Amino acid sequence: MVAILLALTSHTAFAKWDEERDVTTNGKDELVYYFKANDQGQKLVLDKYVKRLIFIQSDRLYKRTIRLIKVDGQAIEVMSDPFSRFPEQTAITFENKDEVLKKLFLAKKIEVFVRYNREESLSAFQIR
Repeated sequence: MVAILLALTSHTAFAKWDEERDVTTNGKDELVYYFKANDQGQKLVLDKYVKRLIFIQSDRLYKRTIRLIKVDGQAIEVMSDPFSRFPEQTAITFENKDEVLKKLFLAKKIEVFVRYNREESLSAFQIR
């Protein structure tokens, strides 16, 4: 009985995120990515393979920096790295990857603090 409850609980955690499937370049493997979009047209992708987040904002193509995210109100310092071939995407990485990844899967709200040159912005994602 306990095993069934644990299985249902873990599935529920993943069900909060929307799923996106992609096939590898060799066509043999199917990868599953989890994502959330917000009302501002931004997208947050949880890449469990590389253990990072990807922040996507297609209408602001100039350089952005992300140094902090909040997961359910808890601040986590992060590093950001823009994709050179995809300027609308920024990779968000963190030091303790496994611990942060677990928090992200279970999160109800993720806030991303983004800096565009001198302008700062807050992007919020509700995970239900």
